[in-house]
Amino acid sequence: MTQEFWYLSRAAGFTAYLLLFVSVALGIGVGTRLGDRIAKRNTIFDLHRFTTILALAFTLFHVYILLLDGFFNFSVWQLSLPFLSPYRRWQTAVGVFAMYAFALIVISFYVRRFIGYRAWRAIHFVTFAMFAGVALHGITAGTDTAEPWAKLIYVATGAATLALILYRIQHHVPATATVRTVRLAAGIAAVSVVSLLFLSTGLLSDGGAPANATANSGGAGARPFLGAFTDGLTGSYTQTRDTSGTQLVITGTVAGDVAARLRIELAQSATSAQQQPVVTRNVVELRDETTDVVLCTGALTALQNGVMRATCEGSGPYSGVRISIASSLQTDNAGTISGTIDGTMARLG
Repeated sequence: MTQEFWYLSRAAGFTAYLLLFVSVALGIGVGTRLGDRIAKRNTIFDLHRFTTILALAFTLFHVYILLLDGFFNFSVWQLSLPFLSPYRRWQTAVGVFAMYAFALIVISFYVRRFIGYRAWRAIHFVTFAMFAGVALHGITAGTDTAEPWAKLIYVATGAATLALILYRIQHHVPATATVRTVRLAAGIAAVSVVSLLFLSTGLLSDGGAPANATANSGGAGARPFLGAFTDGLTGSYTQTRDTSGTQLVITGTVAGDVAARLRIELAQSATSAQQQPVVTRNVVELRDETTDVVLCTGALTALQNGVMRATCEGSGPYSGVRISIASSLQTDNAGTISGTIDGTMARLG
């Protein structure tokens, strides 16, 4: 199983976010001295409108390309309505609300002559809340948040947007001594608020692991919360049949981001031709390759035609995390297996 649609969604999400940042920056710059030095107001406004529309297009692609993803099997309603997604429910809901706000702002460009300038301007103030919501959605729901380049994007765009807002405010206020003091206090307060938001979301923490990642770790230490990963899998299998039924044991080594040992035990009772076999044992276990600490335990959800799927609950360094894996396996008559293992991690609760 591949995750090309998941990768496309992630790439489109970051593209939409960066386009939104450019749109917000252009919108703030319209009518300021800095903006007038760079280009004519009409040119900046046209670019602002174009980047907003383009950002919405990438947002829609980011959302609805997931209809083709076979891992979560999202429905249109799960992607379109808040709190229905099986993946990080409230974090995804924030993104859904932001998507609707995004659509409202784009529509306002085309109804401006009917609603008047004041109403149109009032609607545009929603952009700031929407940008904050999109950033929150990306930080808390994104599977790349722990990556250094993703942290740099969020910190840089957030700081730049805050600086532009402060510049726009001071642009319309006379430079008296009292006002300068208020500006300094507002700047310090704004920086403090943004810093607290970044710290509360774990954006600046190392690895992005769950808060309880070190609990009951048995000395393994914290492991990074990966969101999504694709690793190599090699190992062996044994399958036996006797009067009690069929037993399958798969043992393998996962090499890559997770670096673990995989063990699967599946047993089915012997039945007559008229009966369906009964699964008597179904265990999936991942253990740390070096410390032998259990990373997660669960069960197979599918095993057919070389495609294996399983879900397990994290423990030790992954306590509080659900890990879903899918693998496409190749086998031979010597009892060896090889292939890739694709997975996603989701924090419980």
